Amino acid sequence: MENNRRVVITGMGVVAPNGIGVDAFWDSLVHGHSGVRRITRFDVSSYPSQIAAEVPDFDPTDYMDPKTAKRLGRFAHFAIAASDMAVEDSEIDLSKEDPYRVGVYIGTAMGGSEVIETQHAIFMDKGLKRISPFTPFSCSTHSASGMISCRLNLRGTNITVASGCNSGLDAAFLAFNAIRLGDADIMIIGAGEAPITPYIHAAFCATGFLSRGNGEPKKALKPYDIHADGTVLGEGGGVLILEQLQHALKRKAKIYGEVLSYSSLSEAFDFVEVDANCETMARNFEQALKTAKLDIKDIDYINAHGNGMLSYDINETNAIKRVFGEIIYNIPVTSIKPVTGQSFSATGIFQIITTLLAMKESVIPPTMNLNDPAPECDLNFVPNSFIKRKIETALINAHGFGGRLTALIIGKFSDSMPLF
Repeated sequence: MENNRRVVITGMGVVAPNGIGVDAFWDSLVHGHSGVRRITRFDVSSYPSQIAAEVPDFDPTDYMDPKTAKRLGRFAHFAIAASDMAVEDSEIDLSKEDPYRVGVYIGTAMGGSEVIETQHAIFMDKGLKRISPFTPFSCSTHSASGMISCRLNLRGTNITVASGCNSGLDAAFLAFNAIRLGDADIMIIGAGEAPITPYIHAAFCATGFLSRGNGEPKKALKPYDIHADGTVLGEGGGVLILEQLQHALKRKAKIYGEVLSYSSLSEAFDFVEVDANCETMARNFEQALKTAKLDIKDIDYINAHGNGMLSYDINETNAIKRVFGEIIYNIPVTSIKPVTGQSFSATGIFQIITTLLAMKESVIPPTMNLNDPAPECDLNFVPNSFIKRKIETALINAHGFGGRLTALIIGKFSDSMPLF
């Protein structure tokens, strides 16, 4: 079995609160134009947190026929739209590919939760006969991955990844392995998330995890800041095309970057609270570096989790310092969540896209709303304004409920390595 095939990224698509399409997404990140707003999809006047990062002006029928759109949940709409963009961006003609060598892995934490809510309300009000017969399919977490395969006639491996906030990065890792081990030549991977619903938002309000910065929504999510009062829910979808290197070179594809390694561990401490000693997160970073055969000096940028929940932000900061020591003060570390919101599985794909574009443009988007860092959070978080910096190799981090830890390392493509 092969295990040394190199894996590159050749296409990107994104539907995010701060922009639909890669160009709009990137421009808003660089200039700090946040997608966090007062919620418009339902009445939030009685909610303690009245803000979220909604995707505005999105019409699923721009990407699929009305009949298909009606049969799917919003999270699947986002993933399908992003997959269309990514395939187009990659300039790959899938009709000329062996369909058994192309797979689809899509992550989601919440699935079609809005379908469940609306159809349950119909059932309670009008009875069984008024429930849509498509409800079991449209609320299914697998509807996005399955429909992408059906639309593109792809018969390779097809998996839905549901590991909370880490799902997007985990989908990337599983696809990386599928190509590296010879099970596929091309993987369409990504995530879709649509948790901004009356019940889900209320449930997160009940936890106390959400920011109450209702007066200034765009300034509400403050990673690493002493005044941070919680995170902000987001929605959206992102998709990447992963490809075996020789396959990409043969068709003269543009290459955004290369997946170098991955590591995933669990704190095994508490489902909600973080393990303050940060030993496991530090070990996760070390394991990713070891697998990639890299030293801490090889990392030029860290795209961090930074979710605006201060215990998480301090824990992440301490883990980074534990691994990188004094050199970390010369390495930019940023969070995109003040702009995108916390979009669960989609955020990991947003992070990968951000990092690839930062490499391409030699520009690092800022961590917005960081005006008064917590004493423990003393790294170079690039507060409020972008910087120009050449990036060759970057580390991406995700930290989900249950202590789930995911680290992914990506790098600029170099043909100095063997072209396996």
